[in-house]
Amino acid sequence: MDFHTKFRAFQLETDGSLFSYYKENAYYLIEARLPKKGLSILIEDIKLHGKETIDVLHITSWDTDHCSYNDLIQILNNLRPNLIEVPSYEPETDSGRLCKKTILGYDDIHQKYKPNVQIISKGYIDQLPTAEALGTNNVIYHSTYENDNKNNMSLIKLFRSNGFNVLSLGDCESQEIANYLLRVNFITTEVDVLILPHHGADNGFLTGTFLDIVKPKLAVCSSNHGNEYDHPRLNIRNLLSARNIPLMTTKRGDIIVFQEKREEVAAINLISNNEEQEPTKFFTPKRFT
Repeated sequence: MDFHTKFRAFQLETDGSLFSYYKENAYYLIEARLPKKGLSILIEDIKLHGKETIDVLHITSWDTDHCSYNDLIQILNNLRPNLIEVPSYEPETDSGRLCKKTILGYDDIHQKYKPNVQIISKGYIDQLPTAEALGTNNVIYHSTYENDNKNNMSLIKLFRSNGFNVLSLGDCESQEIANYLLRVNFITTEVDVLILPHHGADNGFLTGTFLDIVKPKLAVCSSNHGNEYDHPRLNIRNLLSARNIPLMTTKRGDIIVFQEKREEVAAINLISNNEEQEPTKFFTPKRFT
C-alpha cells in the first residue's frame, strides 16, 4: 500500500499515549511508549514504509504515560531515532529524571555530525523561521515555561504534509494556551486531525468555542483498553457530537488514518477482542477544500 500520509494511534496495555505520523519518507513517533503487543508492532509499522529507524521521536511530557523508561530503552536500542525532541522543563519524578538523563546520554554517544537531541525551549521556538500557509514543514507552538502545573508545559506541535495535518497538544489544560492557539492562523485553518488534549479530560482547555473555530475533521482519543479514567469524558463527547465531529478512541484498538488518493482520507479502527468493526470514516483534508 503506497501511503501519501499516515497517522496511527496505538492501543496501550496501560494508560498513556503513542502515535506515529508518516509523510515524505519521514517517520515520526509521538511519545516514548510501546504498543499493547510490544516493540514488534512498532517495527512492523515502520517497515511498512520501507524504513528501519525513526526519523524523529517527539516526547510531549516527562510523565510516565508519555515517556516510560523501560519503553524508551527499547525504542532507543532498536529504532535508533535520528532526532529526539523533548520538553524544556525539569522532570519532577525519578522516572522522568532517568528518562532525561538517558536521552542526553544517547545524544553524547550517537552524535557524529550533529546533536541527536533538541530541547524545545522558548528560545529555540523564537529563533525558528516563520512557516508559510499550507506548507509541509511541521510547526511547534509555545505552551508555558513557568507553571506549577507541568501539564501546561507539554509540547504542542502541528504535523503538516501535502496530505492531512495532525495537531498534538500533549497534556495541556490551560484555557490561556487554548486562547493563544485560537489566535494562530494555522491552528484555525489547517488542523484535520485533533489529538484530544490530556487524553480527552474535561479540564477547561477543550471548549465549544475551540472546536467551532478549529473545526477538526476528526478527533482522536488515546485511552487504554481498561480506560479507568473514562476518557474522553462525557462533556467532551457531547461537545464533539453537537458539532458532528467524528470521534475515534484507542479503547477498542489501534486507529489508522491514511491517505492514498490526494483528496481522500480514510480512518479505520482496528478492533481487538473480535468486537464488531466500526464503519470506515472518510474526509477531505482542508488544503483541498
